Amino acid sequence: MAALVDAYRGFIIDLDGVVYLLNDPIEGAAEAVARLQERGLPFVFLTNNSAATPAQYVERLAAHGIEVGEEWIVTSGQAIGLYLDQHRGSRWKKAVVVGEEGLADVLRSKEIDVLGHGESEGADLVVVGWDRHFDYDKLRAAVIALRNGAAFIASNTDSTYPTPSGPWPGAGTMVAAVSTGGGKEPFVAGKPNPFIVRMALERLGTTAAETLLIGDRLDSDIKAGIAAGVDTLLVLTGISRRGDIDSLEIRPTHVRKDLLGIFE
Repeated sequence: MAALVDAYRGFIIDLDGVVYLLNDPIEGAAEAVARLQERGLPFVFLTNNSAATPAQYVERLAAHGIEVGEEWIVTSGQAIGLYLDQHRGSRWKKAVVVGEEGLADVLRSKEIDVLGHGESEGADLVVVGWDRHFDYDKLRAAVIALRNGAAFIASNTDSTYPTPSGPWPGAGTMVAAVSTGGGKEPFVAGKPNPFIVRMALERLGTTAAETLLIGDRLDSDIKAGIAAGVDTLLVLTGISRRGDIDSLEIRPTHVRKDLLGIFE
């Protein structure tokens, strides 16, 4: 029987819960990536995590023995950047950001001022992503801006973030707090929106029909792949388990124990 890898020309691979858990590498992931590289098969890493810049992801992967360039990284922060490019007619100039360096860096690259959290007056945009320093001051600034008419964009709504000690609060918890206080729902640029998957496909240069999306979350990774028309592989090294498939009624094309399973 042919290995799963032989059925596809391109691969979209999630990071958190697939390649590593926080700072711990997942066994077999680096070997799987190396084998893809040896075969010359195109792939990109697609992450909902907007905390880091592509350059920082490259460094992090190198520390796990995976050597790639920035062009191999697609983040929800970059998806937000693309959305901003597509809506330049909105002329957003000042943003309140709940997020970390990767998210603020994207906004500055689009010539949008990132305001301090005591300076929300005049903000015409609120952008929310995973923020390990989330506090009341940030929430207050975002809520004030939304109540004064600012637009609202989120990197993702993942409720949890996979770590070796178990799930931590994900970006979705911050988004929910801001949305509740601000009385507004965001445009979500990351998974499960197929918008970010199409961005990854364009980077890869493969069609949806010949591409496999690999992730650990049914409600974001797999749901996004299904919406984008690509086959999906759920790996069991992160958030979702086999039993969740029936309870969530989100059905991946394939299920494997880990990333190395694509060679089975």
